[in-house]
Amino acid sequence: MPPVDVDTASVETQMRNLTLSGHVGFDSLPDQLVSKSVQNGFIFNIMCIGETGLGKSTLMDSLFNTNFESSPSPHTLPTVKLKAHTYELQESNVRLKLTIVDTVGYGDQINKEDSFKAVVDYIDAQFENYLQEELKIKRSLSAYHDSRVHVCLYFICPTGHGLKSIDLVCMKKLDQKVNY
Repeated sequence: MPPVDVDTASVETQMRNLTLSGHVGFDSLPDQLVSKSVQNGFIFNIMCIGETGLGKSTLMDSLFNTNFESSPSPHTLPTVKLKAHTYELQESNVRLKLTIVDTVGYGDQINKEDSFKAVVDYIDAQFENYLQEELKIKRSLSAYHDSRVHVCLYFICPTGHGLKSIDLVCMKKLDQKVNY
C-alpha cells in the first residue's frame, strides 16, 4: 500500500464539552495522590562528605531539628569508612525514612589520594543494587528500601585558602553520580 499524504494543517481537532450527569471524581485526583504519598511515607538519602570536625553531624541535627546522637569520629583512621544510619521521622502525619551516610575519616589520612574511592564505590553499589531489584522478574519495589543517594553535601574546610586538591578530585569524580 503506498504511503498516504496527509496535510496536517487541514486536520482540525474537535473538542466537545459534555455535561456530567453526576460527580465523577477526577477533580480529587491530586488530593488522592497526595494522601497516597503521605500514607506510604517518603524516603530521603543524604550523603555528607567532608573532613572530620567540619560540622556534618551538626548540620544534619539542625536541618531536621533532631539530635541524631552520632559519636565523635577519631582523626586517626587509616581508611575512609562510610556509615549509613537510617532514622524514622514523623512530623504531623507525614513519615520520612531518612538515611544519612557519613564519610568517617575522609581526608584525615596522610596519603589522601584514594579518599574518594570508597565514596564513589558506595554510590555505584547503591545504583547497582537498585538496578538488580528492578531487573528481577518478580520484584517488589514498594517493599525495597531505595538506598540510592538523593543529595550529596560536600563540606569544604573554611581555612580561607580555597579548595584543596582532594576537594577538586572528589567533586570531579562525583560530578556524574550525584546532585550537589
